[in-house]
Amino acid sequence: MTLTWTHLLQRQPASLADIALLENSAHIIPLPQMGVLQVSGDDAASFLQNLVTNDIKALAINQGQLSGLCNPKGRLLAIFLVIRRQDCFYLILPSSMCAGLMQRLSMYILRSKVSITDVSQQQLCLGLIPNGNTNLPLFEYPEVIFDAVDVNAASVIKLPSNNGDRFLFVGSPEQATALATDAKTHHWQLTSSAYWELSDILSGLAMIYPQTKEAFTAQQVNLDLLGGVSFNKGCYPGQEIVARLHYLGSPSRRMFTAQIHNCESLEIGQDILTEDGSVAGQLVRWIKSEDGTATLLLSLKLTDYQTALVLNGQHVHLLSDTIPA
Repeated sequence: MTLTWTHLLQRQPASLADIALLENSAHIIPLPQMGVLQVSGDDAASFLQNLVTNDIKALAINQGQLSGLCNPKGRLLAIFLVIRRQDCFYLILPSSMCAGLMQRLSMYILRSKVSITDVSQQQLCLGLIPNGNTNLPLFEYPEVIFDAVDVNAASVIKLPSNNGDRFLFVGSPEQATALATDAKTHHWQLTSSAYWELSDILSGLAMIYPQTKEAFTAQQVNLDLLGGVSFNKGCYPGQEIVARLHYLGSPSRRMFTAQIHNCESLEIGQDILTEDGSVAGQLVRWIKSEDGTATLLLSLKLTDYQTALVLNGQHVHLLSDTIPA
């Protein structure tokens, strides 16, 4: 039976199952929470080059990179994955951020030959975590992080991972459902998107959401450490602030992975407190497992990250006690 995207979403588990079991099989993961903006036109490359934090001109066709858009004060308006296609660029980010980013980018078009379109319904996102099972004959996997392969106008891009390889597939609904049908034939498991979120978090990939728009600089969420900032390209909004933090001193905050137990509801952007009640940082991203443990990304002041930290009355356990290099 050929699956449809609606069937995939209906059958997709809603929450994280046993992590040990997940790590022993291959997974295909519909990602309806992700959206895709298409930037096309004769001036698309120069248009993005003048606006985003990374070096768009360094991208080869079928290559990707992390990047961001800042306000003039160097605060991030969005973080996204850029994929350069033959005739356009894809910007992949949370669907909740697509309308705002498209509106902001459109302010800069002026007379440029650029078109920005939300193609989230035409270009669907699937996460692929093979865990050694690469027996999918539709394509060959890219070997270098952020490199992509073209699969009949779809893209498969390799992403950072804390444990094994993982890939993002971006293609039409027909291609996505054909891939899912093929994966099922080869005994891949249809898995909750929460597992992809967990992999993102453990890989240290920050994301900006409506609640944290303009809350962080690139360094405060380690975007520079993940290759999401070029310090050799020309100017872009906020570039002076980002460069000054890089060249003239160390950042006052960095991002860390952490966990809390007996977790209830959390809110993106929520304050992380010290035991005396002062603010040590903010919650960047989180996901909760079925046992009540929440895995977190936290942007923390370096003066406070080694102190006892509290979130929603629960002790915060850092998964790393060293400052990200």
